[in-house]
Amino acid sequence: MDNQPMTLQDLIHRLSPNVRRAWNHRVDEMTLAPRIIFDYELLYMEKGELTIRVENETFVAEPGDILLFKPGLEHAFVESRGECWMPHIHFDVLYYEDFEQVPINFKNRSECTEEELAWLRPDILGRAFGFPNVLRIGNHAEVHKTLMQIIHAYERRDADYPLMQKSLVLRILYLLQKGLKANDNAHLVMHQRAMERAVTYIMEHYNETVPLETLSKIACLSLFHFSRIFKQTFDLTPHQFQIRYRIEKSKELMMFNRLSLSTIAEKVGYSNVYSFSKAFKQTEGMSPRQFMRTNSKST
Repeated sequence: MDNQPMTLQDLIHRLSPNVRRAWNHRVDEMTLAPRIIFDYELLYMEKGELTIRVENETFVAEPGDILLFKPGLEHAFVESRGECWMPHIHFDVLYYEDFEQVPINFKNRSECTEEELAWLRPDILGRAFGFPNVLRIGNHAEVHKTLMQIIHAYERRDADYPLMQKSLVLRILYLLQKGLKANDNAHLVMHQRAMERAVTYIMEHYNETVPLETLSKIACLSLFHFSRIFKQTFDLTPHQFQIRYRIEKSKELMMFNRLSLSTIAEKVGYSNVYSFSKAFKQTEGMSPRQFMRTNSKST
């Protein structure tokens, strides 16, 4: 599986996190000799300061910083200042059958055996998702809250834990991606509520013609700025978003109602079956009739 090229979307579909260890680690001082790990470690700097080296890069971690130590990258804790509170977890992002056998490693690469090096996971979060070693993001408090939920769940490990820990790690990955995106696109955060108002209007009037001018007025932005920010936010133009929403509504009607295609086309805002069928096939890769044959509710 590791040698097969996968798109980011493929990887997202395959995500199945498992937490190996979880600690609410608090010490008066902290150092750590150079080592590599086989999995991921995510550490939240809650209190104190740590001077950390990752490969050839040295930096100081301060409260609010999130550290992501990746498989195979040598790192060391050089020195600390003040009492250090460092809740952290070791985890895999994909399912591996040897999950239970892989230990937390404290040796450098030269000290590891070939058998141990075979445990190294591919760096999916760094290479595919673009997560850096240090994350300084505005929503770090949400990450800390979720991290503590994982730690508390790990300490109890009741019957709900296996599913809970997967959902919480996925939430952390989502928060990290959201925080990094906000760093790169500060203007999108500023206009988030305006985009929500605009997209809500599209969804409430999906079967009508929605002029761009109307949406830009709702967002209180010029036509140019509205169009640019909408596309950056949703990866679709307003028109493409409306088409996608119309198609989703048409699929609901085809699955749960015995209506003709012409009636469905009219209900979702198309003047004729031809225009509806063309839009449907472009979006879904099949005709409406093909979809109905495989998905309609049987009677």
